[in-house]
Amino acid sequence: MPEQSGETWQRDRLLEALDSYHRGLGDAPILHKWTESEVANTESSQSDAMAFVISTDDVDRHGDVIVASGWRLDAYRLNPVFLWAHDYTRPVIGRALDVWGEPHRLMARMEFAPTSFAQEVAGLYRAGYQRGVSVGFKPLQFEERRHEKTGAFLGIRFLEQELLETSAVPVPANRHALRRALEQAPRVGEYLRRCDSLRNASLAGSAEGLWPRMVAQVDEISKLATELTRMLEDAQSEGTPPVQPAGIDQVLTVLRGARA
Repeated sequence: MPEQSGETWQRDRLLEALDSYHRGLGDAPILHKWTESEVANTESSQSDAMAFVISTDDVDRHGDVIVASGWRLDAYRLNPVFLWAHDYTRPVIGRALDVWGEPHRLMARMEFAPTSFAQEVAGLYRAGYQRGVSVGFKPLQFEERRHEKTGAFLGIRFLEQELLETSAVPVPANRHALRRALEQAPRVGEYLRRCDSLRNASLAGSAEGLWPRMVAQVDEISKLATELTRMLEDAQSEGTPPVQPAGIDQVLTVLRGARA
């Protein structure tokens, strides 16, 4: 399925990039992370300047975390470009007048260029039609995030990173995560049936036979739970909840309980 293939490609690309940085390769690609940002007019002398939250230390849809105190900003301050959708071949749409850290987030005050396209993008932000921004960065230190009890891989924790650019991006690259998650319903159903079998097993031997198969699915089920829960919460906050297939309430209840 196209969405699932895209998600897999993005995750593989991230892991390959991290491996390249770990080995010190000079051609390792810049990493990108999207953040939904509230836009506020500033008191700057630049009347069109806007303040953005360009990164937070919340867990994102890939299960990754960027530690807010780990940002290195010197390189970006020398060339504080604001791009359109990480497109390095077209002119910038603005620049950062200031960039600074706050508890749990990274902020920037953006001034839009006096071009027709840049002003069109600025108008979309002011009117609330566009809210997302994305950072391009070079990871300096990072580690794996794993479940405390199961050891399942949850994502990457970026401990120190160098900001290189910021972009106006309408939607995150993995916006189709909900559809991918719902298409995995048969796998979730199989997992639930195994949970029921384990719960109802009368003999220890019959229960033990299920453990290897369930443990093998921990990574996939954990990531599925994260994606599904976050996308449903996003849809609910936007006032457009998706049509839920039969039994999805039970799936969500079990998955959310497993994450607690």
